[in-house]
Amino acid sequence: MWHRVLERNQFISSLYHEVPKLINVRIVGIKITDEGRRVSLHFNMPKFAENPPAKWKISGYNTVFVELDFFDIQELKVSYSKENLMGNIILEKNEQDKFKVRISGAVNMELVADIGIIQTVSGYIDHLQGENTY
Repeated sequence: MWHRVLERNQFISSLYHEVPKLINVRIVGIKITDEGRRVSLHFNMPKFAENPPAKWKISGYNTVFVELDFFDIQELKVSYSKENLMGNIILEKNEQDKFKVRISGAVNMELVADIGIIQTVSGYIDHLQGENTY
């Protein structure tokens, strides 16, 4: 699965019996920094955690937010439509042991990077969850 190739994957692994594929996820943001050497991808998981921390249960969280960071970018292509920033994310390592990320949908992105890290996994209440408009 996608999370196993990334550093810092223990927490997200503990949230699910099987971490879901990233199909039709809400893309919250794509951030390019450090003169194009770093790309951050922010998205909501397609389903809520099966084993959420107690704090998330008490707070009534219904959404898992994830931030992935990629460093030492070799290739980057991005296009999008302004409606419903949703997409399917495929993340893998290629034969040169580099990270290859592809998003297809309302957001289209391809990137190749040397390093990939799960930077943030957090819960929150998404009042729009379950509605068809984001």
